[in-house]
Amino acid sequence: MKMAREGRLRRLHRRDWPGFLNGVVPAWVWQKFWGQVGRGQDPRIRWTAKYVVLCWMMMGWSIQGCLTERFREGWELLSRLSARRRRPGRCYQGLVKATERLGIDLFRQFWSCLRETIPRRVGRLWTWHGWIVMVVDGSRIDAPRSQANESGLGLAGRAKTHPQWWLTWVVHLPSRLIWDWRQGPGHSSERSHFRQMMPDLPSATLLVADIGFGGFDFLSDLTGAGIRFLIRCASNTTLLVDSTQQRIERVGQHWHVYLWPRNRRSKRPLHLRLIVLKRSGRRVYLLTNVMESQRLSRRMASRLYAARWGVEVGYRSLKQTLDRRKVLARTPEAGAMELAGGVLALALLMLQGAVAMGTRVGALSVAGALRVIRRAFERLRFGHRDDRFAAHLRSAVQDGYTRRRSKRARDWPHKKNESPPQPPKLRRPTSHENTRIEAFYNEKTLALS
Repeated sequence: MKMAREGRLRRLHRRDWPGFLNGVVPAWVWQKFWGQVGRGQDPRIRWTAKYVVLCWMMMGWSIQGCLTERFREGWELLSRLSARRRRPGRCYQGLVKATERLGIDLFRQFWSCLRETIPRRVGRLWTWHGWIVMVVDGSRIDAPRSQANESGLGLAGRAKTHPQWWLTWVVHLPSRLIWDWRQGPGHSSERSHFRQMMPDLPSATLLVADIGFGGFDFLSDLTGAGIRFLIRCASNTTLLVDSTQQRIERVGQHWHVYLWPRNRRSKRPLHLRLIVLKRSGRRVYLLTNVMESQRLSRRMASRLYAARWGVEVGYRSLKQTLDRRKVLARTPEAGAMELAGGVLALALLMLQGAVAMGTRVGALSVAGALRVIRRAFERLRFGHRDDRFAAHLRSAVQDGYTRRRSKRARDWPHKKNESPPQPPKLRRPTSHENTRIEAFYNEKTLALS
């Protein structure tokens, strides 16, 4: 058998990685994407919108440790894929200028076109207990201590800290696929980021979140937008309830409560359900605006909130597995491109796993899928065909053996030992508060009649 000549690219096959990628990102997605950003008619432009997205995506999968080497690897792969077309530019600075010309929203616009295929890809996993369960969470990403980053990003924490980025994303819980994301300086608000993503959530969404997404104003915005939620509350929340705290904690189940802070008495109080979960001798307090226990029972709430931890571990895939715990760009403009490209690379990596594995995508190993992608890159670079790419991707699953001991490190000097959240403050409403609450809800009943 004749071996492929080094550097020569064979015709794409649907079982190769490039052919498999064409199935993941069909032609109509590119057509819709070009309709949003403009395809461009100038033949002298080498960095088209498609080339920009693909190059940053391949840079996100690269194993190289500096941006120029990541660009070199991404450019070589793009050149292989576009051997019979006009090739992209040869320098990293040209890629940055082209991305500035197209705008940083380029990455989210592409993903908004592609995520329309997620319900079909995941099949029956799209709904869970009759809900489209979404989880929102945020995390910080480090940035170099350059003068441009210090002036552009500011300080996110105490004095003398280095610049940071704040990343907030919404994840589809059953499949753990990224649905949307927002980014900003390290002092950004994750609640503000989520408010920007609210209009793009599908109908029948149940939002699951941690304590950081509580608060009267935020929950009022969710209720006004018609979004159902299941959010943990703690001691910074005071709830009005018609029973004692000891009885609620002893009996558990669920209770109807009112959230009505003293500094928001001009607004209508929120009528919510308080669900108390018992875990390892501790209690977890969850607030929801789903008042019917048949639609969201205590057992369902326990399963949904326990599954939320897997989404928090998703940031480990970005920071540890893809080794993107720190943005390397020394300016805020280029750093925003690098961070968005890394998130898009992770999202598309997991979507390829969903295409290959179907309803088993929840067991996908991001590290295993990344190794399969990188091996495909090496074969593509030397012109070899990988007819078993999809089979290799289907085998990238998490280990299923039962561990006999914890994976926690024996001694970790920098580990945080924060105390668990304390229970919310529960008290009975006064007669005056009861009168005002009834007046608020009677006004609503009269307006609807």
